[in-house]
Amino acid sequence: MSPRFTPAGEVAYRRAEGRHSTSIRAPLREFVGDDFVVGAGPVDTAFKVSAPPHQDHGQWKVTVDDVELTRRP
Repeated sequence: MSPRFTPAGEVAYRRAEGRHSTSIRAPLREFVGDDFVVGAGPVDTAFKVSAPPHQDHGQWKVTVDDVELTRRP
């Protein structure tokens, strides 16, 4: 899983599991609590943030859709 947020408010997301992959590149629509929604036109995708951004041993981490992510320097 690799989400990327741009300064312009766009989210580029890709998740690969085995031979299956999912990707979206669209504007950030809204935050709902810690979760966020990305979409354009009638199509949108909600992402569940179960552990908001936090530091763990000097590294920034967040858990999105049950996957713990670590920010790259």
